[in-house]
Amino acid sequence: MGEVLNEKWTLERLLGVGGMAAVYAGKHRNGARAAIKVLHSDYARHAEVRERFRREGYAANKVNHPGVVKVLDDDIIASGPDEGAAYLVMELLEGESLQERLERGEPMGELEFLKLAHEVLSVLEAAHDNGVVHRDLKPENLFFARQEGDEGRVRVKVLDFGLARLLQSQAITTYGLALGTPSFMSPEQAAGHTDEVDGRTDLFALAATGFRLRTGQRIHEADNPVDLIRKMGHLPAPRIRTVTPDVSEPFARVIDRALEFKREDRYVTAAAMDADVARAIAQLEAGLGATRVASAAPPARPNPAPPPERTIELSESDLERRPACGMDESVHLPRKRSSLPWLALLLFAGIGAKLWLEAHRAGDSSSTAPSNAAAASSGPALDAGPATRGATDGGARPRPRPPRPVLDSRPR
Repeated sequence: MGEVLNEKWTLERLLGVGGMAAVYAGKHRNGARAAIKVLHSDYARHAEVRERFRREGYAANKVNHPGVVKVLDDDIIASGPDEGAAYLVMELLEGESLQERLERGEPMGELEFLKLAHEVLSVLEAAHDNGVVHRDLKPENLFFARQEGDEGRVRVKVLDFGLARLLQSQAITTYGLALGTPSFMSPEQAAGHTDEVDGRTDLFALAATGFRLRTGQRIHEADNPVDLIRKMGHLPAPRIRTVTPDVSEPFARVIDRALEFKREDRYVTAAAMDADVARAIAQLEAGLGATRVASAAPPARPNPAPPPERTIELSESDLERRPACGMDESVHLPRKRSSLPWLALLLFAGIGAKLWLEAHRAGDSSSTAPSNAAAASSGPALDAGPATRGATDGGARPRPRPPRPVLDSRPR
C-alpha cells in the first residue's frame, strides 16, 4: 500500500487477488480514482503473458457496452520492486460479484438467474458482434455494480476479458491448449480446440453457471482439474432435471439447450438464447411450466456457495495423459503413439536371431563329433583356464575337457 506507479497512481487498498494479478483501489495525482490491476511479478518476465494481460483492455473497450468495465489505460511499471510488471487502469466499481453474494448465503432462484442472464446476454451479444469471445465466464466475473447517484439501481458488469479471443486476429495461445476455468468450459474449449471456440462457448459457460446455482453441483465431478477438463471435453452434460427433478420446464429448456455437447445443437447466437430466456421469464412470472409453484423461487434450503475456481492453462501433453484411476471408462482421449512397443519388438527379434545362430552352430558341431572324438581322447587336452582347471564331478574323476581341434591332413 502507498506505492506510486510511474509517479501517477498511488495504491490505496487491496480489492482482490487472482491467479495472474492483484487489483487495488488507486488515486491519480490529479485526484481521479480507479481500479489498478497489476500483473504478478512472477509473470512479468513472460512477454506472451504480458501481451495477453494487456489485451484485456483492448478486448473490453472493443465491446463498447455499459455492461463491460472500461479500461482507461495500460502501462509498464518503470521502477521499484515490481519494475517491468504490466498494469491496467480501469473504472472503479462498487458492489459485489455473484460469487461473493453466494458466499454470503444469499440464494438465487430460477427467475432471478434468468433476469441476470438477460443482462449478461446483452453484453455477450455486443461482444460477439465485435468479434470478442470472453472464454472465462463464471460467478466471480459477474459483478453487481451499484450505480453512482442511484442507490436502488444495480447493473450487471462482466469482468475480466483477460482470456478474450479477438476472432479477427491471430490468437496468442497455440492450438492444443485448454485455457479457462474447468467447471465452465465448453467441450471444444476443454478439448483444446481453440479454432472451434466462438460465441457458443460463452453461452455454455453462462448456462453452466445456472446449472450450478440451481443444482448445487458441477456439470461433472472429478478429483483434479486435469480429469475434470477431460470429462468436460468428452462427456455430454446431464439434463438438469435428472439431477434436480423439481427444476421448472422453462428454466430446464434454456439450460439444457445451451449445454448441448455439439456446438451446432446449442443456441447459435446470444440473441437467440436471450429470446428464449425472455420467453422463460414470461412463463415463470405467469406461473406456467413450473414443476411446482415454488420452483421459480429460491430453494427453502439454499445450496452451499460453490468454492471459487481459478483460471488454469493446460498444455496438449497434460490433456493426453492416461486417465487417472476411477475415471469414467467411456472417456477415450487421443494419445501420441509411443515408440516403446517397437523398441521391445526389435529387442526380442535381436535376441531370437542370436539364439537361432547359436543353435545352428551347435548343430554343426554335433555333426562332426564322431570323427573328432578318437583324436580328442588320444591327444593332449587344452587348458580350460582357471575357472575349470581341477574341477571334478562329484569328487570322483575330472570333468571332460573340451576336445582338441583336429587339423585336416588330407592332401590338397
